[in-house]
Amino acid sequence: MRVDREVIDGSTSGIRSNVEEVRNFKTILKNLIPENTLKLIPRSYDVVGDIAIINLPKELLSYGEYVGKAILAVSKNVKAVYAAGMTVGEFRVRELTHIAGERRTATTHKEYGIKIYVDISNTYYNPSLSEERRRVANKVVDGESVLDLFTGVGPFTLHIACTKKAYIIANDLNHHATQCLRRSLELNRKALKGVVDIVNGDALEVLNSIRDNSFDKAVLNLPHKSTNYLDETYRTVKEGGTIYTYLIATDKVEALNTLKTAVKSKPKVGEVVRVLDYAPRKYVFRLELIKN
Repeated sequence: MRVDREVIDGSTSGIRSNVEEVRNFKTILKNLIPENTLKLIPRSYDVVGDIAIINLPKELLSYGEYVGKAILAVSKNVKAVYAAGMTVGEFRVRELTHIAGERRTATTHKEYGIKIYVDISNTYYNPSLSEERRRVANKVVDGESVLDLFTGVGPFTLHIACTKKAYIIANDLNHHATQCLRRSLELNRKALKGVVDIVNGDALEVLNSIRDNSFDKAVLNLPHKSTNYLDETYRTVKEGGTIYTYLIATDKVEALNTLKTAVKSKPKVGEVVRVLDYAPRKYVFRLELIKN
């Protein structure tokens, strides 16, 4: 299929009318970007609410407008497109370059009917973990207390609070993230079953302020550093309680060895599940740790 350069330089309405049967945005780009360069552009992108985010290398940003408008053409619900670069800073936020559509970074994303307010310029959010968040929420029982130590914009907390009559402490160091969670709690006010207390603090300081045996369950979704917090989290969990922690490894054996090396406490290890591709031959695993 041929798409004129003049069309993609202007309004995307002309493109959209010509690509009703085209599902892959790269098909539109065949006559606009050199073939060798086109191969370097990812086949897929994330959609958060009505914002698309594509991992576009800096050396390809000169083609960003073409890429962005092609994505708008095949994704009718997308209103803005950003190219994502490195994850930087204490809050691990992605560098963003606007390449098409509306110039805004805030949106409301939906998972299983739950509204999640996200500002992609100040917070990290991965829509690929929606099923994982639902799985963990389903493991919580009415009446339980849960610590969500690295809540981010609060997707684990929101899944639990909207499905279970639980008490959740949701903590994050990033005040932008906790502000997003406050907004989401208001958006889901009528659907809430649980009670949420939000804390904006350093994880170790928060753990040190919590008494022993306080929680039935804890979620540690910080794959790069979760093992640094496991011993203190273990102390705050009740006997028989469960910690759901995430870490990066090549396979289950490496994940278990990393856990044994880093953690002094000796929890019983339950389910070990690969939940997400992270990099070539590296994956994010969820480990369930049960307090003896």
